Amino acid sequence: MDRGYDYQTGAKGQKSEMRTKTLLFLLAGTLLLTGCERDRNSGLCSRFPQFCADLHTDSWCTKERERLIEARYQNAEHPGDASRYQVMNSLESYRLCLDPLLDIQYTKRHERKNIKVETIIDIGEELARLEASTASSDYPYLQLWRWQRHGDRAARNAFIEQAARPEMQQPDLQQALAGLLLHRDAAAAERALHRSLELSRNGHRPDANLLATLVDLYIGQKRYEEAWIWANAIKELYGKDTVNWQHMESYVRFSARQKDTMQQQAELLAQQLEEGRYQRYAASN
Repeated sequence: MDRGYDYQTGAKGQKSEMRTKTLLFLLAGTLLLTGCERDRNSGLCSRFPQFCADLHTDSWCTKERERLIEARYQNAEHPGDASRYQVMNSLESYRLCLDPLLDIQYTKRHERKNIKVETIIDIGEELARLEASTASSDYPYLQLWRWQRHGDRAARNAFIEQAARPEMQQPDLQQALAGLLLHRDAAAAERALHRSLELSRNGHRPDANLLATLVDLYIGQKRYEEAWIWANAIKELYGKDTVNWQHMESYVRFSARQKDTMQQQAELLAQQLEEGRYQRYAASN
């Protein structure tokens, strides 16, 4: 209990001072890390000017530019589909960051806009070359890229067919797989959603949309108890309702005792999800 400023010789003031010092320490650490990353990329540009020559140099989109430099370096050091995908992802993020800047009217230095236009053209051409060079890759992220960006049905089907591959055992890939399966194989989609949650690490809250998809799936299958538990787990994690309870209670009503039991299950489930230790069958017991 916080007793305020009492016999503990100014404890509340000391706590406040400690919090302030902690915040300053964390801020200094963040700035130090940012500076280290910038210094590293500056060093990479000095040693490998080809990684930076076609990029703009002012203060816009610094984070995206630095990620692209690092991705290019990693691809040069460890070439392969995984590193090429990271370059493609970084190129796209960099371009999306720069695009809105072309609408800005530069009143003092018009050449800034011209440099950004040239940069966008260059990275667009690089992205197109990488897409062409990986068009036949079976790397799951590249298959998903071709489907999501270009509507490549062959890539989508290949992605689904390779669901059991070790490379597919990533939370985001399992979630994407579930989205593709949802309207063709609900049972397989459910397994993929649970597998995504099982693969999630501590400190990474699960995507609320993933959890909401599970709730919708359970309601559609009239598995109302599971829907209730997962909906309340979402409420525990994110503080918001995802279910129209009046609509659901028109189909099923739970007793106060049932709700108490299910609420305990929802709280345990939320804790497991929060801590990255969710296991499907352990959670259902």
